[in-house]
Amino acid sequence: MTWILGLSLLLFSGALVTQSSPDLTVMEGSKVTLQCHYDKSYSNPDLYWYRRRPDHSLQFILYRDNTRSTDADFVQGRFSVLHNKDQGAFHLEIAAVRVEDGSVYYCVVKPTVMQRSSRAIR
Repeated sequence: MTWILGLSLLLFSGALVTQSSPDLTVMEGSKVTLQCHYDKSYSNPDLYWYRRRPDHSLQFILYRDNTRSTDADFVQGRFSVLHNKDQGAFHLEIAAVRVEDGSVYYCVVKPTVMQRSSRAIR
């Protein structure tokens, strides 16, 4: 058995993020989906998944926005995202769970803030 943990609430740059099922027990080799919901009023947020390493540092897993995506090398096709912008959902799916996947996982949403300049360009 592998323990996969998620925090129930994160705040980042003013964006409210909720993760359901804070504690999960998963059988090795099975598939698990870690749910993350964010405020869908953000049109193009930066979306990340991280996990905590044994030394308590954070390990980057993946990043998505409307036009770009980046995955860590270890993802190896086992980690994927189920992203539904209309529902504000950014779920992490882990296939063929391994013992070393046991960790605390963090969903992070950084809203894109657009600000109009009040200066005229001549």
